[in-house]
Amino acid sequence: MRFSTLPVVVAALLGCASAAPSRRDSDSSDSISDTSSLASSSGGSSSSSSAQSEVPYVRSFFYTGGQYVDDGSGGHIFRDQMYIEKLVPVDGVTQKVPIVFIHGQAQTGTNFLNKPDGGRGWASLFIAQGYELYIVDQTFRGRSPWQPNYGATKPSTYSAEIIQQRFTAGEDYNLWPQASLHTQWPGTGKMGDAVFDAFYSSNVEFISNATYQQSTVQLAGAALLDKIGKPVILVGHSQGGLMPLVIADARPKLTKALVLLEPTGPPFQEAVFSTSSARAWGLTDIPVTYSPAVTDPATELVKQTYAARGSDYVKCVLQAEDPAPRKLVNLASKPILLVTSESSYHVPYDYCSVKFLQQAGCSKAEHLELGEAGIHGNGHMFFMEKNSDQIQKTLQRWIRKL
Repeated sequence: MRFSTLPVVVAALLGCASAAPSRRDSDSSDSISDTSSLASSSGGSSSSSSAQSEVPYVRSFFYTGGQYVDDGSGGHIFRDQMYIEKLVPVDGVTQKVPIVFIHGQAQTGTNFLNKPDGGRGWASLFIAQGYELYIVDQTFRGRSPWQPNYGATKPSTYSAEIIQQRFTAGEDYNLWPQASLHTQWPGTGKMGDAVFDAFYSSNVEFISNATYQQSTVQLAGAALLDKIGKPVILVGHSQGGLMPLVIADARPKLTKALVLLEPTGPPFQEAVFSTSSARAWGLTDIPVTYSPAVTDPATELVKQTYAARGSDYVKCVLQAEDPAPRKLVNLASKPILLVTSESSYHVPYDYCSVKFLQQAGCSKAEHLELGEAGIHGNGHMFFMEKNSDQIQKTLQRWIRKL
């Protein structure tokens, strides 16, 4: 895979999540005051980092994947490339394994920088612990440009109402059994609240073509791992939570472990908001490597419906036990951690995704249910919520044991 030869900018970031002057500069101080005021205007945040600046790091960026194509008029354009932001601790890397972060639908890599209430995001926390980070904007998202008519005729958008119902204020709508348990989003989680407005302002358009999205991210992600040149930990959230699976399948030797933060699921079908068939390859819409090999998933992945684990959960559609379930050979030896919050719409079905992975030979697949671990009140965007530091510490302990 060829890398695009775009210029690389390196900057030491002192007290800010993007290239900016030192905190000694008055403009920088004003910016920090502005983000801190978001927390106070919305009832504050229990996170001790809500009024703190980001941890200093050295930043550079580059693109992977993509190709030149004819633009139809005799010229050429470049498409399907993916933006990568590399963050390195100012005092140097102390952890051996880099971490790659992949955001979800309608989002960008800014999800993992500072939080909407002004608190420190996960990037700062991992930087402080000595990790080298790579934060992507998925293909066709944010700084990864989409060329119209490739993959979709027009982009899609999530309304503010959908974000309220599913991400930030689910407790007020009760669209799934666990929704009422949500308490950790700072502020009201609704339009007009400063923190919600800051978050929704960061949402972007996306294309509704899962096959094309996964295919291009797989290619660009594989190119990223080739460029890094050593095994990494792949962390993906929501729609981006499937991307570690397809990237690791393409580059198993360059994948140390996978962390799936409420990944799109469950296997083979939708749940909660729909019951339609989906994800023909199990958890993905594009081919992954099975043994015995699969060429036609509709006929060769024989499915069976299994009883739900309780009244507040969905039934699981998995592989049948006869014939013997096919194995995901490139993922089977990898440590995989699937993380589910206590109140998200993922709670009714994430356990099915874990069962699917375990049935497919991923014996090191684990399910971290935050509520069961004593971390309560979180929704789908838990890495932005008031107790996000506590969740990151739990995740980092798992990583340190690898």
